[in-house]
Amino acid sequence: MKLLFLTQNGQHGPSSRYRVYQLVPHLEKLGITCVVSPAIDDELYHSIYLSSDGRGGCRRTAFLETWRRRQADVARIQEFDAVFVQKGVFPGLYAGFERRLAARRPLVFDFDDTIWLPREGGHPLLRTLHREGTVHEILRCATAVIAGNEFLAEYAQRFNPNVTVVPSSIDVARYRRSDDSVVIGWIGSRTTLPYLKPLAVVFKALSVKPRVIASGDPSTLGFEVEFRPWRLETELDELARIGIGIAPLPDTPWERGKCGVKLLQYMACGVPVVASPVGVQQQIIRDRENGLLARDEEEWRRHLTALMGDAGLRARLGAAARKTVERHYDVRAAAGNVANVLAASTQTNGITGRLNRRSA
Repeated sequence: MKLLFLTQNGQHGPSSRYRVYQLVPHLEKLGITCVVSPAIDDELYHSIYLSSDGRGGCRRTAFLETWRRRQADVARIQEFDAVFVQKGVFPGLYAGFERRLAARRPLVFDFDDTIWLPREGGHPLLRTLHREGTVHEILRCATAVIAGNEFLAEYAQRFNPNVTVVPSSIDVARYRRSDDSVVIGWIGSRTTLPYLKPLAVVFKALSVKPRVIASGDPSTLGFEVEFRPWRLETELDELARIGIGIAPLPDTPWERGKCGVKLLQYMACGVPVVASPVGVQQQIIRDRENGLLARDEEEWRRHLTALMGDAGLRARLGAAARKTVERHYDVRAAAGNVANVLAASTQTNGITGRLNRRSA
């Protein structure tokens, strides 16, 4: 079986990296030939999201490049048994590419965000032009839909009966346990930096500077942090140096659709975590068993104080956290589940049974 994977970005884009690229080696072991076509390559992604220069021009370039590449992909779709579309070509703006692809080959649509809503932190013009109905069209024309969590799946099932939940996963073997420390750390992006602002009073009360691994300008936070510019090449080393991972989230529809990858990264390092009980985070974290949930400033202050002062608590929660990821969120299990959806969608002779046996 030969599959064409259409990703929004190259490997530097987190959604594309976790939903497609890391799965490819495992899918190929299951007999699936994978060809990945990113709309935005890593060089252009860096210019738009990891650099402070020329973002307006780069975004126009990205639109034109995406259109050109997807036209070429439609022209060659007959070479493949099916197409896997990660989060859509222009979700919320235009569903024409998905309709054209689905008319020629089985289309599996994968998404891990509330793409029917205007993107938080997105360009004002794109937010104005966003139309939920185009997402409905994509979901309807898909042979199968893969959703990153139950919240997203419930929405997709309104428009397509063939929906499978495959949680975002990580390659646990690549993450090493952190040395025991009390460094409070957070990993994110330019657009998610504002999630830290409500904790400013907590950091001040504890007299700590959190370590922030991200793109963007940390001065916009309004308080001091230990800033580490995000780089794919250094991400794992930076994560290994934190002692307590935090995942604050506001309780809004956009955030309820998130799939908790940063939480999984902390936990795979054996790092104790404190997280807001929003969306999938309250499913991943069993409060006081494999992490701590904080509902308000007082709980954030109390939980962080307890972890900073108790090495035994850090060790117990960190060990339980890693076991959770190993058992439920490892990339190998995710690849097997995706392979089964692909096989069922293409109905390729002899493939479905073999994939089911190998991924069981």
